[in-house]
Amino acid sequence: MLTPTSDDMVLALAKAPIDPRTGNRVLYAQSWTATNDSMIGAVNQDWVRRELDWFFSGSDEVDDMEGKVPALFEACAGVDGKVNSAYGHILFGQGENIPKPPTLFDRVVHTFIREGKGTRHAVAIISDRDIHELAHYNGRNDFICTNALNFMIDEDDRLHIIAQMRSMDAVFGYRADYSMWNALLDYTLGNLEMIYPDLKRGDITFQVANLHVYPRHFELLEKTAFDIDERLSREAANSSFSHRMGLRPGSAANSVGLR
Repeated sequence: MLTPTSDDMVLALAKAPIDPRTGNRVLYAQSWTATNDSMIGAVNQDWVRRELDWFFSGSDEVDDMEGKVPALFEACAGVDGKVNSAYGHILFGQGENIPKPPTLFDRVVHTFIREGKGTRHAVAIISDRDIHELAHYNGRNDFICTNALNFMIDEDDRLHIIAQMRSMDAVFGYRADYSMWNALLDYTLGNLEMIYPDLKRGDITFQVANLHVYPRHFELLEKTAFDIDERLSREAANSSFSHRMGLRPGSAANSVGLR
């Protein structure tokens, strides 16, 4: 069965209706395999580095970030300078609103070790049962977007992360989530390699209840969708030409062209 990719989601978003209540382009109940580090726009590699440093530190204090704190985090933080959407804090940290040690991440790893590769219990619940109250705790404005991370090992010994989310901004939100889960997938592999040496990296799959693009990014969305359409058309044309000429994909003649 073919699974939609990040490019498929961009093309679908470009054609998605505009919700008159929010002004956003919205798709509901979407699932796809993450195939790009960004769906729309360019990745800021310096921010990814700083984001991952903060993520693996286990902190929930925005002042612990290197450099200028992004405006979005400042808007979400409470009077104590802390945010709920500090996923590294939820997975690796300690605090009053998260479980006592072992950490949530350690529990995921221990579940694989204790129950085996076929377990369906290696799940990290990221959001909170009391999120409606926690969202405004200490003056915060932060309703966590990610509900849970499911870690699964398939029959081919491939480790996957399935990120289940209530909401995602396809521009900045996707980039931030992908960079964290991409690093987390490699980190989890490293924690399991002594126990399961044949384990390989699998996919990151997003399952999102509300996938949206804000009006300020409509032009960027349109340009990105156009570029994807153009690229896919070229690839399809090249594939058709190669098939007609009897060339194998990746062959030397196909790579350099006929002269």
